[in-house]
Amino acid sequence: MNRLAAIVAILLVGAFGAGCQSDYYARGLVEYDTTYGKLALTLTGTGDQLVGQKRIDGCLGIEGADKTPIDVWVLSARPAADQPGPSGTVLLLHGLLDSKATYLPLGERLAKMGYDVVLTDLRAHGRSGGRYVTYGSLERQDAKAVVDALLAGGKVHAPIYAFGVSLGAATAIQYAAIEPKCKGVMAMAPFKDARSITRRIIAFRAPMMSNTDFERTLARAGKIGHFDPNDASALQAIGKLHCPILLVHGLLDTTVPLEHSEALYAAAKDPKQLVVVPWAGHASLLLAREAWIADQIDSMAKTGLKKQASPPKEEE
Repeated sequence: MNRLAAIVAILLVGAFGAGCQSDYYARGLVEYDTTYGKLALTLTGTGDQLVGQKRIDGCLGIEGADKTPIDVWVLSARPAADQPGPSGTVLLLHGLLDSKATYLPLGERLAKMGYDVVLTDLRAHGRSGGRYVTYGSLERQDAKAVVDALLAGGKVHAPIYAFGVSLGAATAIQYAAIEPKCKGVMAMAPFKDARSITRRIIAFRAPMMSNTDFERTLARAGKIGHFDPNDASALQAIGKLHCPILLVHGLLDTTVPLEHSEALYAAAKDPKQLVVVPWAGHASLLLAREAWIADQIDSMAKTGLKKQASPPKEEE
């Protein structure tokens, strides 16, 4: 009996340990350290400070899809004297671990070009609420709630154009699929879906994890984050778009490989374009390219991708 009891105890401990390990990896897929983005916000200043400096025109807290508070900065268009009013609104969505502060210079440039601009901290980032990243599943609903509230309040104007990087890029595509007012998307280094990008993350953290254990871990991550991982798919969303899509990806990106944008491009309807930046990786894709990005968004808004975009120069 003592031997049998010992065997049972070992099996129970092993099962408990496996469960804890699975939970550990699952939480690692939805909980991230976003200190980097928060530091960028601290260095940039509070919303009230930026309003006082006239760098932004409003700082608001808007409830997301599940009442998660989303922190938002709004820049009103500064159109030229011969321009009758705003040319529309550009929604800027940052990448994983980042915050809206990184995109303020781009927002200021777009406002001077005649666009209202909306910058948000994605849930679980910056000054927004929430604890878990959901790879676009809930983030796209947050984006829609934010833009709808701003449109209803007359703070921004249709049509809408969505821009994002990495997580923000995947979210922008998913947002455009549920928002008919979105008339163009520019997505830089998007991942195609939650399953493929989290499998890559797990491959680095637990290289020996089997596919069966990964599926169990991903399902557990969905339960923790209160979302369906199968629903977090830019690849499923992109075929539903009725607007131009400009995909931009770095050839040397090892975080989100080029094959993600290639798969998205293949699934998208026309008009579409994929621009591959030869010497760019994931972190360097945005670097010193605000002028080029703003020009691409403006061109897409005015021509609908009839004018082909060329890769940006190495230095602006």
